Amino acid sequence: MLKRTIALLSFTLLLSACGFQLRGTGDIKFALHEINVEGRDMLSPLAKDVVKRIEANKVQVTPNATYTLYLGREESSQYIASKTAGSRSAEYTIVSALNYEIYGPNKLPLLVDKVELERTYAYDSNNISGSDEERRVLAEEMRYDLVTQLAMRLQLITPEQLDRMERQAEQKAQAEKEAYERAQEMRRQQVAPQQSPIQFP
Repeated sequence: MLKRTIALLSFTLLLSACGFQLRGTGDIKFALHEINVEGRDMLSPLAKDVVKRIEANKVQVTPNATYTLYLGREESSQYIASKTAGSRSAEYTIVSALNYEIYGPNKLPLLVDKVELERTYAYDSNNISGSDEERRVLAEEMRYDLVTQLAMRLQLITPEQLDRMERQAEQKAQAEKEAYERAQEMRRQQVAPQQSPIQFP
């Protein structure tokens, strides 16, 4: 297991030294020219990688942008996929997900979605350090893939689509506001004291 990990790292370094660029690092053309990026943890490796990927595709990341990409927290979990006899080794499946939202200038959510993927690795109790290293490398690869998936989705979004979603969000918000005000008015009328008719002797 450790030999496999070392071989993988060596191969990656060799490709980097030769100037090889992994697909998705800079060949995604975005329709948006600028965007603001916010998140629950902008100092996390994932958030930093998202910003780098966006900027690498010639999109300006600025707080003055019309639209905002909000990054939720990276979620990761794992479960046992299979066990061998004696339970000395097993396969674990890791699930990673990233929730994200896009807001318009009025801070209305235009798009709420998430990217998610899973990978499986073998854990050998006789080689704990090697298994832990393989999991660490796999987690980094999955983070890279999450960023790539997010970038591929973002590059499909055009300003025209966001403008249309902004109008739809505003209409929905206005309709909900009017419905709430009508409900409040009906409630006030129901609880208002009823005046008894004046009776003359």
